[in-house]
Amino acid sequence: MKKLLLSCICACFVSSMYGQGTVTLEAPSKERGLSVTEALWERHSPREFDTTPLSFRDLSDLLWAANGINRPESGKRTAPSAMNAQDIDIYVFIETGVYLYDAAKHALIEVVTEDKRSVFSANEAEILPAVICLLVSDVSRFRINNELKPEWAAFDAGIVSQNILLFASANNMVGRPRAFMNKDALKTLLNLPEHKLIMLNVPVSYKK
Repeated sequence: MKKLLLSCICACFVSSMYGQGTVTLEAPSKERGLSVTEALWERHSPREFDTTPLSFRDLSDLLWAANGINRPESGKRTAPSAMNAQDIDIYVFIETGVYLYDAAKHALIEVVTEDKRSVFSANEAEILPAVICLLVSDVSRFRINNELKPEWAAFDAGIVSQNILLFASANNMVGRPRAFMNKDALKTLLNLPEHKLIMLNVPVSYKK
């Protein structure tokens, strides 16, 4: 009963926070979470997820940890990238819609106004997590034009994914990297051009 009540409260709170346009996230906190070593001990890839929406605080910190700016003077990120191309974009799928994480503004930009998490479902009975982070590489940001771009994109996506997973493990959450998804549907939904490659999706929730 308590869990159901908490879920309803969180759902109402989330709906009020995420309206149309741009949503400014909370400034990242430096005072939380387990140590890196403790987080590594906690890290695992669950098959089942809790459905309670993440708090605004937790989602804000999760996205900053994933690929936010940790050196404002240079604009460099928490995740390294080949040639500092900063090619990985994070699309955030939650119950109120789809948002693009803007690291420079530490904000969410609304892309779609409907719940589209089902694009990542293997079947209709699958229980969807509160948040799914879709990692997309814009390979046009690499300064050198050659055949290695898809490899660099894969490396960079893997690093951002690990940032997400370690932050989750350090803060009473769980996640897993997944390749399964309907890429054609996602390309159409997000209106992605050819130079934006869909790499991974990372579902995240509180521990069950």
